[in-house]
Amino acid sequence: MRDSFRALRLVVATTLRADPRRAVAVLLLEPASAAVQPLFALWLKLLADGALGHDAGLVATGAGALACSMALLWLVGGAGTRMRVTLTERVGFTFDRRIAEISATLPTLEHHERADYQDRLAMLREQQGVLGNTVNTVVQTVRVVVPAAVTLTLLVTLHPSLVLLPAFAVPSLLVALRSQRWQRDAEERAAPGRRLSGHLYELTLHAGPAKELRVFRLRDEVARRHRAAWLEGHRIRAAAQWRTALWSSLASVVFAAGFAAAVALVVQRAVRGNATPGDVLLAIGLARQVNTAAAQTVFSVSSLQQSLRAAGRLLWLVDHARAQARPAAVAVPPAVLRGGIELDGVSFRYPGTAAWVLRDVSFRLEPGSVVALVGENGAGKTSLVKLLLGLYEPTEGRILVDGTDLRDIDPGAWRARTAAAFQDFTRLELRADEVVGVGDLEHLTDAGAVVDALARAGASDVVAGLPRGLHTQLGRSWPGGTDLSTGQWQKLAVARALMRQSPLVLALDEPTASLDATTEHRLFERYVHAARGGAGVTLLVSHRFSTVRAADEILVLDGGRVVQRGPHRDLVTSNGVYAELYELQAASYR
Repeated sequence: MRDSFRALRLVVATTLRADPRRAVAVLLLEPASAAVQPLFALWLKLLADGALGHDAGLVATGAGALACSMALLWLVGGAGTRMRVTLTERVGFTFDRRIAEISATLPTLEHHERADYQDRLAMLREQQGVLGNTVNTVVQTVRVVVPAAVTLTLLVTLHPSLVLLPAFAVPSLLVALRSQRWQRDAEERAAPGRRLSGHLYELTLHAGPAKELRVFRLRDEVARRHRAAWLEGHRIRAAAQWRTALWSSLASVVFAAGFAAAVALVVQRAVRGNATPGDVLLAIGLARQVNTAAAQTVFSVSSLQQSLRAAGRLLWLVDHARAQARPAAVAVPPAVLRGGIELDGVSFRYPGTAAWVLRDVSFRLEPGSVVALVGENGAGKTSLVKLLLGLYEPTEGRILVDGTDLRDIDPGAWRARTAAAFQDFTRLELRADEVVGVGDLEHLTDAGAVVDALARAGASDVVAGLPRGLHTQLGRSWPGGTDLSTGQWQKLAVARALMRQSPLVLALDEPTASLDATTEHRLFERYVHAARGGAGVTLLVSHRFSTVRAADEILVLDGGRVVQRGPHRDLVTSNGVYAELYELQAASYR
């Protein structure tokens, strides 16, 4: 119950924030129009009694009231509906933006490694329309309550015992409440399968996977697995829906019995002369209104519960973000590194896993140094880079920046003083100058800074070959867009990393993996020359040992530990892991 109230507060607050004037107007107009509906039965009673009693005044009163009610219903209801549609769109956009902001601004990448987060996020994505429609659901719920009060008042005027009629709708309401629990459990159990089916579906839509789907003739296999995953999720949800349908049908039988009893009571009183024919019409109209109200209540409760479930998942994301937030009083990174960066007994494993990726790693990175990280696949090189960039926190141990624990430094401020190019770089389909310029938003429109970054990354030739130079739209999915080779995209990613001037940490993680060995060696020498003597630390990660020999120091990782460190000339003569791997690689070129 507490979670439901929190979710409801979130919905109301978001609605008022999205468009306060329309929100207040809708919450007033819609219930007002709903309150008119039960009165139609009363006006019909007046018309019937007036006609049978030859009372022209009563007929005129009923007809006039009926016409006014219809006009009011049309005017107020129409205006409320139009405003509600606009409000729904704005509320949906506000929810979408908040989900994106929370997910993108969490200080670490831990949530992307958690299956429970991915399942909930997948359900949130599926229910984004539900979140946007929450304002409709709340209004519909209010629209049920207001006419219900009017209907009960009119029932009491006919006969006190008719006030019991709504009690026959209670089973339907209870079934609706219970069915939401069934649906929620089904959604959570079906989430992994639905996420898998969504992933397989996405594979068929993009050019990257399309190549391998055709080369390996995977179309039928992917289709089979997609169908199986979808059917598994559908089976779980369908079972909950059938269960709901069965109990709803039984509850409807109970209400039908109450409906028949109420009408029979008024008809019997009319036969005995204790009620008028208009009272019979009023009873039938009000009984139908109760039936409609019961159905609307069930629908509204179901929709509201569904909306609150979606809002509850958003609250889970909010709570997760709050738990990950750093204290308000956090340190700021130094303007210039003086003592360097020290790793003190750092161990790390990814969330939800038992295997250690790094174990008891300790070393110091001196200011102005160029340090290469080498080792076989899975040795922990990229994980170490992510820790130094603050994308993850150590599971054990600490990272000290000029003596300050990195956990105590504001993550946004630290990130503003770092830069990186990754092997799994992002292909930003923007204008060429923007693809590079976003590496430093303060200089996004500075063409000189972009050109300089391209030159330092050895990527000037990429732009020179574009039809409109820096103003070329990249990506074939856009009209007139130009696609690039993987190596060209990677060069632009490196240039993007070099946009920031004097970062405290510059990480180049396999930044030239798509280039030939000669080009990579030449670019690494340029990076080393540019970085040496600066105030920050430059990290180079590469599988090609010949390209990192110019680094000031080389750290050799094996099994998540630093097993060797030193300059190339010392390591190659030490008969250790580095010398062995270096000799194996060198032999392949002979």
